[in-house]
Amino acid sequence: MMSQYLALKAEAEDCLLFYRMGDFFELFFDDAKIASACLDIALTARGEHEGTRIPMCGVPVHAMEGYLARLIKAGHRVAIAEQTETPEAARKRMGSKALVNRAIVRVVTAGTLTEETLLDSRSANWCVVIGEAGGQVAIACADISTGRFDVVESDPDRVGAEIARLSPAETIASDATGFADLANVLRPRADFDSAGGEERLKRLFGVATLDGFGSFSRAALAAAGGLVAYLEHTAKGSLPFLRPPSLSQTDAAMAIDAATRESLELTTSTAGARKGSLLDSVDRTVTGAGARLLGADIAAPLMDRRAIEARLDLVRRFHDDSGLRESVRAALRALPDIGRALGRLAAGRGSPRDLGQLRDGLDGAWRLGERLGAIADKPALLDDLAPMLRGHGALIDLLTRALVPEPPVDAAQGGYIAEGYDAALDDLRDSGAGGRRAIAALEAEYRARTGIGALKIRHNGVLGYHIEVPARAADALMAQDSGFTHRQTLAGVVRFNAPELHDVALRVTQAGAHALAAEAAHLEDLTVTALDRREPIAATADALARIDVAAGLAERAAEGGWARPTLVDHGCFEIEGGRHPVVEDAVARSGGRFVANDCTLSESSRLWLVTGPNMGGKSTFLRQNALIAVLAQAGSYVPATRATLGLVDRLFSRVGASDNLARGRSTFMVEMVETAAILAQATPRSFVILDEVGRGTSTYDGLAIAWAVVEAIHEDNRCRCLFATHYHELTRLAERCEALTLHHVRAREWKGDLVLLHEVADGPADRSFGIAVARLAGLPPATLKRAKAVLDKLEAGRAKTGGLAAGLDDLPLFAAVAEQEAAAVDALRDALDGLDLDALSPREALDTLYRLKALAREG
Repeated sequence: MMSQYLALKAEAEDCLLFYRMGDFFELFFDDAKIASACLDIALTARGEHEGTRIPMCGVPVHAMEGYLARLIKAGHRVAIAEQTETPEAARKRMGSKALVNRAIVRVVTAGTLTEETLLDSRSANWCVVIGEAGGQVAIACADISTGRFDVVESDPDRVGAEIARLSPAETIASDATGFADLANVLRPRADFDSAGGEERLKRLFGVATLDGFGSFSRAALAAAGGLVAYLEHTAKGSLPFLRPPSLSQTDAAMAIDAATRESLELTTSTAGARKGSLLDSVDRTVTGAGARLLGADIAAPLMDRRAIEARLDLVRRFHDDSGLRESVRAALRALPDIGRALGRLAAGRGSPRDLGQLRDGLDGAWRLGERLGAIADKPALLDDLAPMLRGHGALIDLLTRALVPEPPVDAAQGGYIAEGYDAALDDLRDSGAGGRRAIAALEAEYRARTGIGALKIRHNGVLGYHIEVPARAADALMAQDSGFTHRQTLAGVVRFNAPELHDVALRVTQAGAHALAAEAAHLEDLTVTALDRREPIAATADALARIDVAAGLAERAAEGGWARPTLVDHGCFEIEGGRHPVVEDAVARSGGRFVANDCTLSESSRLWLVTGPNMGGKSTFLRQNALIAVLAQAGSYVPATRATLGLVDRLFSRVGASDNLARGRSTFMVEMVETAAILAQATPRSFVILDEVGRGTSTYDGLAIAWAVVEAIHEDNRCRCLFATHYHELTRLAERCEALTLHHVRAREWKGDLVLLHEVADGPADRSFGIAVARLAGLPPATLKRAKAVLDKLEAGRAKTGGLAAGLDDLPLFAAVAEQEAAAVDALRDALDGLDLDALSPREALDTLYRLKALAREG
């Protein structure tokens, strides 16, 4: 056995090997140690190998999916080695000591999951492959849980951004590629041959040419072929469902690099969770497929204005008709996820319940299509979608007749084919039911004959049907003339057989086995029939998802008072009453009110320099405008009173401080790398938000860098940009940069407290209110007082000499100031102790207060 195991382990390569032994999957050697620690299960030992005990652990077959989920989440890949013959077949083949044949039937990886329990219903599960050929690069990506298959031809410098957009569960590249650092799985170079890739695709889709799918470059063929080769490797020749590839270019969507996605928290928060992201704030979809599509839309805002307007028209139709919106959302909410049910069936991992989901989902889609097809004033996109919901009548009727109303997940127990669908199957079930009635009658007869009231006829997988009596009553049945044959003695009970029971049990067992075989044959036929319509079923699933997204966005717009954006061809960016949707939600939950702000960028004012205090709302203002651009081009209404936007080709965000110590980059280094990328890539059609550039180094260095960056954006990139800073010196650039305008977030000091108004106004801020913010943060009073003294010196020195640090030479040290203040406190305490308050006249009391105040001021 161990030789067989080691051979399979060598085939499994770097995967953990689940080795089927009866009702358990066993792991051995280092695999056992890894799994034991990850799954928190007992590590035992079995036999010896090369003189050493073999570590071992196992998981029950019936609970495998839960353990698989934990291993995959921990980053492992698992090869499943199943028994490919029965023990009886092995004995016939090799005799009593025969070893059952086993083979790896599947490699389970994060990117090749289809099981419902292993997937997040509201997130796509992308498996991504990077291919390159002839200096070109392409990315092939598939979500095999739904069959979606996309190929994107990319510039080499945009590959990282595309990977960030997809947020794949698994990324594969050639072990000889320059993109190996982006992949978590490396495969042989031969898998990425473009000619071989073309042949794989032709064979997969049964075509003589790929021209019907698009004009594929060599890099696209290399990537797509590499993806198919990887899926063949993991599925061991049984490919999952893939739809024909959809070919696109990276410039079809707004370019958003990984740093910007993280900064803006588009689909996940900085903590890596969906909660707190833009997607979470916007999502009002009621189906898993709709949620997955909305995530894709936000991750890849469109550049095609006509396509965006088509989405917006559909959102408007649902937004303006609340009754239609509510009825459509109610219908969608009741539908199962037919896309993923189809994916499981196509991958050979389907169940009767998946067929039932197809039946119910297609039937519901048909009825929804009828309703939507009849409404007036249909937008063009709905005209296209409504017919996709219909057209499955024959399949719906077949599945309705063939299946019970609620088919089970486990096909092994039968019971999913409806009565009346197959007369022969009904007869077998009747025979089985008659046999079970005969067994019940036998049980009554045996009780009467033996006088043993506790006698029962039971069934298990080893003995089959048998008679069981308490041990104290077994003697009478042990007699040779009793008509019963002893089978087994256990603690407290004894088991017997009888000729009559054997004959009846044989009929029941045979009828049951034949019924199960008949149901299995029907299941296979029904699955084949359904898969013959896989393409139109997948199209129906897509149409339902698009309708769900539109209705959900309409719901979000209605509840938030959002506006439809107006898209124009020139480079304007005009927002009235703009809000940050995530922050607005958080403020509302705390009982507050979000302060909306305007933003008007035009050719004469395309660069805003925004000053003002920390916590005043600069970063929120910057981000909300970037998010409005994303939502608008994704086809959504936006959180504003009015919005008129020129399309954004590239979006950049350099907001907040972070480091990447694993790659040897400090916070300032990361800031400079990201700023360099912006200056190298931003075009006049881009939108850029920058916050506190240059703050990670010395004041003079930082000011110089910020100054140069502002000039470069204004003169060279000429993009729309919001630039927030504390360097008030930069406001002087307004004198020489004709498209730069000055703005600030308003704040006031009232009775020593800082009041943050969160309003954006024209002109520069008069100061940064840094010490006031520090007071809000809870700095000790002595430290705040010392900071104020240093600030006064700095400002006085600058006014006198123009030097930033002038006047600091004669500034006493903090310790010396502290000693002076301590002495003043002592003097004030002594003066107070010397007072006889009862003896003071009103006039004397007033004079004493003035004297104490003067003493405190001197300190």
